[in-house]
Amino acid sequence: MDRYQFIRAAAEGSVERVRRLLEKGVDVNTRDIDGRTALHEACMGGYDKVVELLIENGACLNMTSNDGNTVLHKACLGGHLKIVELLIKKGADLNVTDKFGHKALHDACRGGHDKVVELLIKNRADLNVADIGGVTALHEACGGGHDKVAELLIRNGADVNVNDNDENTALHKACRRGHEKVVELLIKSGACLNVINVIGDTGLHDACRGGHDKVVELLIKNRADLRVIIKDCKSPNLTEYVAGLGKGTQLLLKTETRKHAEYNELIYSTGSKKGTTVKLFLCGDGQVGKTSLEAILEKTGFLERIVWNVRSWYKMHTGDVFNPTPGVNVSRKDVLGIGRLSVHDFAGQAQFYVTHAMLLRTTNAIFPVVYKITDGEDEQKRQIHGWLSFIHCSNADPTNKPRIVLIASHADKLQDQEAGLHRATALVEHYRKLFQEALIVSQEVFLINCLKAGSSEIQRLREVLSEFRDDLLEQRPEVPKVCVRLLGEIECWRKERKTFPVMGWQDYLASMEHATYGTVKERIVQLATSYLHDEGEIIYLRHETDSLVVLDLQWLFTSVFGSLLAPDNFGKIIDKINRTAEDHVTLEELTSVFSAAADIPLLIKLLQDFQLCHTYDGRTFILPSLLQQEMEKTAWSPVSSNAIYFGLQIRCRTEIDSFSCDLFPRLQTLLMQAHPGKLSRPLLWKDSAKCTDGEAGALLQITQDKRQLNIFVRSTRGIREHCTSLMDLLKDMTYRLLHETSPGARSRDMVLSTLDLLEHRPNPHAYSREEVEAAAAKGENLVHPQRNVPERVKDLLLHLGSLKGMLGRVAQKRPELVETLRHINPILDHLRADDVINLDENDRIRAARTPQDAARELLDILEAKGERACVKFHSVLKTCDKYAASLLVEEQMSEEGAAAN
Repeated sequence: MDRYQFIRAAAEGSVERVRRLLEKGVDVNTRDIDGRTALHEACMGGYDKVVELLIENGACLNMTSNDGNTVLHKACLGGHLKIVELLIKKGADLNVTDKFGHKALHDACRGGHDKVVELLIKNRADLNVADIGGVTALHEACGGGHDKVAELLIRNGADVNVNDNDENTALHKACRRGHEKVVELLIKSGACLNVINVIGDTGLHDACRGGHDKVVELLIKNRADLRVIIKDCKSPNLTEYVAGLGKGTQLLLKTETRKHAEYNELIYSTGSKKGTTVKLFLCGDGQVGKTSLEAILEKTGFLERIVWNVRSWYKMHTGDVFNPTPGVNVSRKDVLGIGRLSVHDFAGQAQFYVTHAMLLRTTNAIFPVVYKITDGEDEQKRQIHGWLSFIHCSNADPTNKPRIVLIASHADKLQDQEAGLHRATALVEHYRKLFQEALIVSQEVFLINCLKAGSSEIQRLREVLSEFRDDLLEQRPEVPKVCVRLLGEIECWRKERKTFPVMGWQDYLASMEHATYGTVKERIVQLATSYLHDEGEIIYLRHETDSLVVLDLQWLFTSVFGSLLAPDNFGKIIDKINRTAEDHVTLEELTSVFSAAADIPLLIKLLQDFQLCHTYDGRTFILPSLLQQEMEKTAWSPVSSNAIYFGLQIRCRTEIDSFSCDLFPRLQTLLMQAHPGKLSRPLLWKDSAKCTDGEAGALLQITQDKRQLNIFVRSTRGIREHCTSLMDLLKDMTYRLLHETSPGARSRDMVLSTLDLLEHRPNPHAYSREEVEAAAAKGENLVHPQRNVPERVKDLLLHLGSLKGMLGRVAQKRPELVETLRHINPILDHLRADDVINLDENDRIRAARTPQDAARELLDILEAKGERACVKFHSVLKTCDKYAASLLVEEQMSEEGAAAN
């Protein structure tokens, strides 16, 4: 009897009781039924005083329990550093394994105890020993998301690519649980991204199935092989994999897998050759950009330098100021010291950049960003930050980091060259750090006198550009041979169609068939044309079979976009024509502005394909990019007291993110094109749009800085379902367009305060989705932080009351279920046996920290799977937890009752 009291006293940390029992003669190494000693219990509980007492009285340090655990195992699992240190000092064996093959290091890593792990490493614990399942300490740390422990192990020599018995690496473990920091650490440490385990899964498979958006994006960004996904799915549909991912990640994954599949198909059919051309996107405000471009690209021979310097002197002394042409200047040239370049000069007009880069991609491009060193610091930062945000926002390929060179011009205007160089250096360091996750900003500092061609600074700049070019060509996919043949034909077609260099797809296809004597199949022509679009040689819109192919980029961006996207330019041409009250543009006005384009109907179709123009009658046209009127206050005024409101805000996630300048104009065009099938004809203003589907109304507004988009919906009759339907339509439309126009921008959903929306406050408070969902899970209200007024979660969460059947009951009873479900393992066993949840989901739920966390994880999974899974869950509850089952048998409220509440 004394021995059980002795072990219990140690387990409770009672030094006095342990001492008294030892004095009575109890064997210090006596065991309980599980083979555990008092020292096991004290080490497990972290009672260092009891441990010291037991060791002083001869407690055995390396005695194992029935499951093979020593006292060191227990101390390490609990993270009790002081006890571990004492045990090692007294001679505890670090290399004893339990019945599963775990050493003490395994247990410390599983618990995430970095200080204990560091101590074990100092005492020469074997880092790469595996248990009977092949699991190493690094596997344990990564599976648990313990990034500090993983970093310790890797820094001290742990193998990042070792496999367990199922061929899983540490990366598999981290991806399966969605541990973003650990995945990033493993990638930086050289982990192989494409190891396949025994069931054919890579880390990307595991991250997709687990719905871990950030991990999926991280893997794609670091060039994980997408062919394994394509092979499994046979097509980029990816339905099995993407169900749990966010819409943005789904679109990204589908886009990237489609791109890989198409390129592989093209190369397999036609072969390839090494590319030679790199794009140079010159960014800078106004005259700065043009002057610097000429200086960088000017030949460096003696005679050319004299001509350049004389011309520059003349311009400076005659006041000849560069007047930027509308649009973007596109040219191709061989530059001495750099090589073949496709040059795109934005002439300081930022509004063209986003559309241009969205259509042409930022892949295979270098970005010199020029600013005046003579400007004030705030103005310099405004320019640089704006251009870098645009470049990041427009990057459609997350595996590619655009390469940036910051160039300070007008060095000849400085009184203090040293101070100017110091300022330029500080700006380079600041923006390298700020954009380090999204862009490669050269660490070279350039302070240039653009009036001197061939100067040492300009020569050094050319060398940096040349290094960037060589690096891009090394990483770039080879050019399909059919693209080379197609480019030659396109050049001929450009000359034939100088006035309007656009071809309909069928004409384009027929011309290609004629040129190749029918040897190239339509599918290969389509893929090759798409490839040339991505390379910036042509523009190919693949929306419909009657799509258009723009053969001449210079014509498109100067003659068309130059007038369309800059209202000032458009207005100069038609300033004598009276504008209509609704900012419509007539057919006559379009003809006047684009008189150089011979085929006005084809031009109109081109603008409609670009989602920049719409007409209801064929005579008057709405071009959202030209809208100038502000929304009048009465357009969204209070209505019936029975009305209910819901609001969503899509905002940029960080300060480096931004939305494209053409996001909202294109969204307005889509709203118009939805008429009359889904939406009635919308009302449009410069930064606002109002629409209705006949049941509910909506207002969309974008902020002036293009960093927040608000969507308000309301039902005058107080019917939640009507709001849900319209919000789903608008949200889906917005996110799809956001992915097209601003593919590199990261955004997040915010839930707008219903109290503020009801009162039509101009800037409603936005709650994060996480805090709203957390309050919903606890069954609590949220308190408006400015007004100190409580808001009911069900008034904020749009979908909560609209769910039907058992799925609706599970959602409505979620707070009660989270508090009720304490013994979840039997429930999981039944659900696993019935194939309601898979093995990965089962493991994820069991790994939850608390019973409440496990319940939340289970309910998330069931709600994502839908009605059938929830019905099966209720059936299992009848067997395993009758009280929980009783919560789900209450009759649903009627729609009228739900509306009243």
